Parts: sequence; structure tokens; C-alpha cells
Amino acid sequence: MHDGFEALLADPDVDAVYIALPNSEHVPWTLRALEAGKHVLCEKPLALSVADVERVAAAAGGLTVMEAYMYRFHPQQRRVVELLASRVIGELRVVRAAFAGVMDPVGNIRYDPSLGGGATWDVGCYAFDVPLWAFGRAPERVRARFHSEGGAPVDTSGVATLDFGGGRVAQIDYGFDYGPCARYELQGTRGWIGVRNAWTGPDEECVITVVTDEGRSEEVLAGADAYEHQAAAFAEAVRTGRTPLMSLDDSKRTARVGEALVEAARTGADVSL
Repeated sequence: MHDGFEALLADPDVDAVYIALPNSEHVPWTLRALEAGKHVLCEKPLALSVADVERVAAAAGGLTVMEAYMYRFHPQQRRVVELLASRVIGELRVVRAAFAGVMDPVGNIRYDPSLGGGATWDVGCYAFDVPLWAFGRAPERVRARFHSEGGAPVDTSGVATLDFGGGRVAQIDYGFDYGPCARYELQGTRGWIGVRNAWTGPDEECVITVVTDEGRSEEVLAGADAYEHQAAAFAEAVRTGRTPLMSLDDSKRTARVGEALVEAARTGADVSL
């Protein structure tokens, strides 16, 4: 046991740390950990701005920093990536993603704007991360509308359209004030892939649906702990020095989209990236 975070970072036997503090504390403690020579696995969002991700990247040197989008490491997610790459549904054109669940605001850090709260930087991150990896790039422009249930000091839900150009688009919704839902769909020119529980728990069965002109099929995968797979992947990146699956370039793109959604909701206008 250590008497505070500073003592933990000062321990020479500690090689890496996992930062699961409120959003506003991610960058300060990531920078302190890097200064202490520790590798960092940091909960999403790593940062609330591109500028802060760039600060982290500049401080990292030869150390590994990975943003913790745990679902990307789940066997279900890896299988979907394989299916998409196989072009079984043709060219990807539309992504639909939704992640929401009712949360009690009492004592909940997600409702505190000083701690980086709000639905967009919590469940929304997962929803808009889906089209980012699926299309493999940032959108050209975004449009967003936020809602604050009961006059909450943060956004409690949001809907957004991300335009990737060339007829490629993503439609997402997320929130704390409705639900539950946790699904996404990848619509291609020859069919679609659906994941009914995209952010699945360790004991939940995983079902992937594929529909094409040739028919409908379902793949059922056993439950797995995404956090366990994430930790193993992070440890491997630390040991080998290889760029992790969720790279700092990915984190810059994610922060850029999050900033754009906030700006689009604030102004009521499309925001170009």
C-alpha cells in the first residue's frame, strides 16, 4: 500500500499505472506519471482537447501511453473488425451507434462540470469511437444537439451526425437520461453487421448479426472480460515497445471529434474538422 498517489509514483518497483480518476484529472496525473518514468494506461477520455493530448505525447518519450477504450480489446470487437475487413458487407457507408443508460445524478461525478462531466465525454466517447475505427479516419464535419435533463449543469444526452464524405456518414446517440441501449450497426453496400451489446460485461453472451443478400447469420461468442484483455494488450505494448492498438494519434483524433461535437452543440452549426 502507498500513502497517496505521489508515493505510488515514487516507488521504483512500479513500472506502470492505471489512471481511473475523474476526467479533469487524467492529463495532470498522466503527466506526473510520465515525469516519474511510469507507463500509463489512462481511462477515456485521455484528454478533453487535442492540445492536451499533444502535451501528453510530448512528455511520453519512450514510455507507453494508452487510452482505455476497453471494448476494442474484446474478442467480439476483434471479430467485427475481421468481418468488416473481409468486405462481406461491401463498402461501409453508414454507421449507427447508441450507448445510454439512466444514471442517478446524486453524488455522481459525471454531473460535475468542474470534473469534466457530461454525457459526451463519458458514454458519448464510446458511441463516436465506433465510426472512427470503422472508417479509419476523422469525419470532415459534425453536427450535434445536446440536452440537459432537469436543468443539469452538463449535457445528459446527445445526438450527432458525423459526415465522412463520399456518402459515408455516422449517426450516434448517447445519454444518462434514457436507456438502456448499447449497440452499433455497420451498414455496407451489400449488407450490414450488427452488435446488440457492444460494450458487453464479462458474463454476457456476445451476438454478432450479419445480413446480406445471401441471407442472415449469427455468431455467438462466450462472455469475456474486456478489461482483462485490455490490460494484457497494454502490458504487451510496454514489454515490446510497440505502438498500442489505441495509439496517441487515435487519442488526438478522438479528442478532436469530442471538441467539435461540443462546439457544434454550443453554436447550433456544423463544425468542420
